[in-house]
Amino acid sequence: METNKPHAFTLSIDWEDFGQLLGRDRSGVLTAPLPKTIDRQTDIMLEMLNETGKKATFFILGMLAEHRPDLVKKIAAEGHEIGLHGYYHINMRKLDRQQAYDDLYKAKELVTGIIGGPVYGYRAPYFSVDETNLYVLEILAELGLIYDSSIFPLKLKRYGIANFNKEDALYSLPNGKQIVELPLTVAPFRGKDIPIAGGGYIRAFPKFFLNKMFRKLDNDQQNVMLYMHPYEFDTRWIDCSTNYPDKAKYSKAKTFLINLRWNLFRGTIRGKLKSLLKQYEFITCLKKAEYVKSSTHSPTVLGRP
Repeated sequence: METNKPHAFTLSIDWEDFGQLLGRDRSGVLTAPLPKTIDRQTDIMLEMLNETGKKATFFILGMLAEHRPDLVKKIAAEGHEIGLHGYYHINMRKLDRQQAYDDLYKAKELVTGIIGGPVYGYRAPYFSVDETNLYVLEILAELGLIYDSSIFPLKLKRYGIANFNKEDALYSLPNGKQIVELPLTVAPFRGKDIPIAGGGYIRAFPKFFLNKMFRKLDNDQQNVMLYMHPYEFDTRWIDCSTNYPDKAKYSKAKTFLINLRWNLFRGTIRGKLKSLLKQYEFITCLKKAEYVKSSTHSPTVLGRP
C-alpha cells in the first residue's frame, strides 16, 4: 500500500460495450457485444497503459463480462485493478434497495469468479448515486467493498450532488459500516466548479485548457479521478443507426445529430490522455482508497436522506 503517496492521479475505465448498451436502450433487447469492436478497444487501452507504464482501474460491467470473461482475465493479468460497474447498466435511482442489491450481488459473484479473487470498488452506471439513494453505499459495504467512485460533487442535469465533498474521504454509514468515496474531479473556473473528469468533457475541452486545469489541480495537491469508456479510445466512426431497433424511423437529420454527438472530437482523446499519463503519477483507485482509510481517524458521518 502506497501510503506515502496520497496525492496522485487515477485513471478509471468504465468497461462496457457502446453498441450493446445503445441497442438495449433503443430496442429493449439485450444482444451480445460485437467481438471485434470490444477486442480492438480493449487492446488500444492496454497498449497505451503499457506504453506509458501506468496502471488503471477497470470497472467491469457484468453483462459484458458474461460474454467476454477472457478479456476481463486479460485486463487483470496485466496488473490492472478490477472493480464493479454493476450488472445490467441500469440507472441506480430507478431501482429500489433490493433491486440494487441484486444487481450488485450478481455482478460481484460473476466478476470475482472470473478473476479468482476479490474486488474492492464500484462505479455506478450514469454516476447514479446521489442524495436520494445513498443506501447504495451501505449495500457496497455490506458486500465487502471498501470504496465507491460514483459521485460528482456538483449538481448537473443528469447526476451529481450539490456541495458534496470534493476530496477523497472515509464515511461512516447508517448501517454501522464505513466506505471511502472517491468523487469525480471538478475544477474551479471563473468562480464556479466545472466537470473535467473525463469522457465527454475531455473530448470537448481543447488540450491547452485541459493541461492548464490539471496543472492547477496538481499544483494545489488535489487528487484527480479520470474516467473513460472503451469506445472513446476508438477512432473509427460510430454509426448509431446500426443499433436502432427495426421499428425506429429517425430522420436523416436526427441520425446525423445523434452520430455527431458521439463522434465529435473523439479522435483527440488518445493524444490528450497519453499526454496526461506521461506527465503525472497515476495510482489505482484501490491504492488511493487504502491510503484514505488508513490515514483517517474520524470518519465523516453520512446519514440517510
